[in-house]
Amino acid sequence: MILGILAVLVAIGVWAWRLQAAKRGLDAAAEIAKTAANAPRRFAFKFKMGLGGLDLIEDPREAAAIMMMQVALARGGALTILQGDIIEAEIRETFRTTPGEAEELAAHAAWVCQSCPPAQDTMTRLSKLVVNAPQLGPKEVVDLDAMLVAVSEAEGLPTRSQLRLLQVYRDMAGLKT
Repeated sequence: MILGILAVLVAIGVWAWRLQAAKRGLDAAAEIAKTAANAPRRFAFKFKMGLGGLDLIEDPREAAAIMMMQVALARGGALTILQGDIIEAEIRETFRTTPGEAEELAAHAAWVCQSCPPAQDTMTRLSKLVVNAPQLGPKEVVDLDAMLVAVSEAEGLPTRSQLRLLQVYRDMAGLKT
């Protein structure tokens, strides 16, 4: 009788140990599945962390704001209040944004410009993005040229540096000067 009770207790112990081992295996499998499910997001984050400033720009509106900021800064010195106001007005009117959104986009453009490569390289890269954007047509390409001109003329006649940047965009867009 005692031997039978002992056998039952040993059997219960063995099964409890097996169930616990199975649970640990299931927990490990669930953790692996969770890690695999998060892999694309994790790899995308690591990829983006390896990129910098301009490499992250995908939105043509963001590219246009940065291009306007580059044209304004090409005059030399810091961005003036008038230049900033014109950039925000162009963003509001052309992109149909609220004043707050226009201000945020202009501030973001100013921040990105702090770590951009030389202005001509920046204009070339962003011009390619804008010109090749599938959602933009010829009208939007010409509209951006007018926006860039408005910014370049904010403080009077455009400087040679500003004219060079305008020419970079026009060459990339196939616009006649």
